[in-house]
Amino acid sequence: MNSRSVGTGRRFAISSTWTSESLAIAALACLPDQDWRLQVVGDLQFNPSYVQRIRNQLCALRLHDRVFLLGQLSCSQVAAHLAQSHLLAVPSSFEGYGIAYLEGMAFGLPAIASTAGGAREIITDGQNGFLVEPEDPATLTHRLKGLMEDRDALIAMSLAAKERSVSHPTWEETGELIHRFLHGLGQSMRKG
Repeated sequence: MNSRSVGTGRRFAISSTWTSESLAIAALACLPDQDWRLQVVGDLQFNPSYVQRIRNQLCALRLHDRVFLLGQLSCSQVAAHLAQSHLLAVPSSFEGYGIAYLEGMAFGLPAIASTAGGAREIITDGQNGFLVEPEDPATLTHRLKGLMEDRDALIAMSLAAKERSVSHPTWEETGELIHRFLHGLGQSMRKG
């Protein structure tokens, strides 16, 4: 694990993306006595009306001092924020594959994701993260609270997340597998 603190009474840092922040904010709002912060990464100019709705939600819930809309960041800036986080929460209503989960796991971040889409191919529920039903803030709140309060469970999930990331094929390995498959397919078609 990296140098982020996981001791009791320390701020709990969560990273998210623009696909899920409204649900994450609603879930975190149910934990007013917890010391946490949410960092949302994504282009603030892509959908200005949506960003304004999120800002309105933050004001209504009085969370503007805990939720930070970071905007679009460079790869190195994203890496720096992930390195200081404890968890990656991307409980979107659908995620085709979810490369963000693997990227977070490379930093030892357990992931909380939706059961809709491809997250289940990466996340083993209860081992390296949690899978929650789409649009279920109560379960998301429960999972977040559990990890905030049980730092031993957080550490175990962090180690499992890192292990999952390391065991996943790299882009180069995946490219080589595809190349071999297509090459073999081409050869069998010429013979056939």
